[in-house]
Amino acid sequence: MAMPANAYGLLALFLVLSVIIGAGVSVMVGPRRPGRRGVLLAILPILGAVIAFDWIGHRSGLELGPTVELLGYRVAIVQDVIAGFIGAFVVAIAQRLVLDRRSGSASTPGAADGAGDTTG
Repeated sequence: MAMPANAYGLLALFLVLSVIIGAGVSVMVGPRRPGRRGVLLAILPILGAVIAFDWIGHRSGLELGPTVELLGYRVAIVQDVIAGFIGAFVVAIAQRLVLDRRSGSASTPGAADGAGDTTG
């Protein structure tokens, strides 16, 4: 059973919103890395937004706030955008914490065994 064309349009809309939200959150919160690596780090927050859109907007059936008619479907767009933002934000924070911890332990000699600790 194939999806109707307007369903593909709605899917494309939410994918574009996920890319915009995920990339924006990645720039605001995510770890700073130059070049291609910095661009690649936006992938996880984008995926976080996609998963939030899918889970909240599609699978859970929740409709909080106003709904609008988009391409023949009732969509709680405000709720979906907020859920996408929260999903991307949580993933970006987690990604930043992991990468900061990794880069901190990699740059400090003996940090893994406590040999570099001079605090007491």
